[in-house]
Amino acid sequence: MFTDTINKCAANAGRIARLSANNPLSFWVSAMMAGAYVGLGIILIFTLGNLLDPAVRPLVMGATFGIALTLVIIAGSELFTGHTMFLTLGVKAG
Repeated sequence: MFTDTINKCAANAGRIARLSANNPLSFWVSAMMAGAYVGLGIILIFTLGNLLDPAVRPLVMGATFGIALTLVIIAGSELFTGHTMFLTLGVKAG
């Protein structure tokens, strides 16, 4: 049912494996920077959440987390968890 999607993920896993083999420092720095961007977003989440009424706090904190993930995408970084997902599917697909 999802074989086409799994095959695309397996192809992406090959790209990730080549990137980590050819330039491991770039691979890990990109993952660490993405984590730093999310960390900055978490700081913003708690800063804004502390200033707001408890009734609207979850809504604002959820929207701010979306902003943190958008920052990761705009910066061109990739989170380690995404790489783990693709590599797991790549191993499963063979």
